[in-house]
Amino acid sequence: MELEASTRFKKTRFALLWMHLANEPLMALYTLLAFILRKDLGATTFQLTVFVTLRPVISFFSFYWSSSLTRQKDKLIPNLTWAWVLGKLPFIFLPFFSSVWYLIFASALYQLFYRAGTPALMEIMKVNIEKKKRETLFSYVFLLCFAESIFLGLFVGKFLDAYPFAWKILFIATALISISSVFFQKRIPLPKMIPDKNTPPKTKSKLLQPWKDCLYLMRTYPEFAKFQWGFMIGGFGLMLIAPALAIYFAETLSLSHETITNGRYIWMGFGVLISTFLWRKGIEKYSVKKLTSLILVGFGFFPILLLFAKISLIFLNLAFLLYGVAQAGSHLLWHLSGTLFASEEESSSKYTGTNVLMVGIRGLIGPSLGGVLISVFSPSFVLALGGIICLFGSYYILRAKSLLLKRPVQP
Repeated sequence: MELEASTRFKKTRFALLWMHLANEPLMALYTLLAFILRKDLGATTFQLTVFVTLRPVISFFSFYWSSSLTRQKDKLIPNLTWAWVLGKLPFIFLPFFSSVWYLIFASALYQLFYRAGTPALMEIMKVNIEKKKRETLFSYVFLLCFAESIFLGLFVGKFLDAYPFAWKILFIATALISISSVFFQKRIPLPKMIPDKNTPPKTKSKLLQPWKDCLYLMRTYPEFAKFQWGFMIGGFGLMLIAPALAIYFAETLSLSHETITNGRYIWMGFGVLISTFLWRKGIEKYSVKKLTSLILVGFGFFPILLLFAKISLIFLNLAFLLYGVAQAGSHLLWHLSGTLFASEEESSSKYTGTNVLMVGIRGLIGPSLGGVLISVFSPSFVLALGGIICLFGSYYILRAKSLLLKRPVQP
């Protein structure tokens, strides 16, 4: 049994490292897509609003992709591998379809399956890697990805400024590299697993069943529900500013590819590198309530610092540095929350699936409202409002009467 557990750990660790490091070039390039749409293809405010709205809204469909895993744990590997491949395929056809609308479609599909595979991945980690090793490994993988991102940032911006439409070739190459991960995902061994006992009865409607499971989970585990509400407020503030960022960077600040790439790749990467270890220790020592509040403070000051970039671009780099710090905490807490809340005998996929669903719910309103406010007021106004909402989310969760525990327990 010890030998089997050791084998499962080693193969899972290798697959996790490969898939994240192989996917980071595509992920880093993908984060520049809104800027590319505006700067290189002249996307309208409406198109940018659709672009940033589809990404979170599509999480509704991601939620359905993984909703059966609680009852069908034998589908974990196929669920992950198919999601991994389908999300990258559209980028391979960019030479034939490179319009704004095709890129919006490719982005939506990427977001759909990126979110869809997360519950399966986190459940695989939960059953194959013990808790302390799991959290440490996930933290180090995240660090390595951003170290890779910093290295890429030294070259990608200059390359895109020299060859403005080279991003098509980069998307194709990085998509193919990312897809190579499925060969190692398929080799991950899993122990024999049984479905969760603590699940609501099945309904005849497959469309309603995932929603019923989610509502049951939120009612049964109120501490998890409070965690979701805290993230909901802060996440809404970030989604509100999403359509404003590309316009603000490309027009208000008139940034080059190199400047925005340095901010996103290098300065944000440094923020992640200097803080991930501290967030990792914080998950052990502090309550989810305190950690969530600190994350939302970081997200709140990000757009506020961007407003000062009109005076000096030093504030642009500081904003991305702070965003990297907040993003490191958010990434670890959001992804690991399912494994933190679930007991050893319980599937984490239903918790992670609920995280995905909540992204879709707040995405229904945030980006669309942000697009309207840009038209009525300005991108700067939307950035300020988004920052205030994130800071209010931090205040709200600190003032919650019922404390979130260090390690949430089942009632």
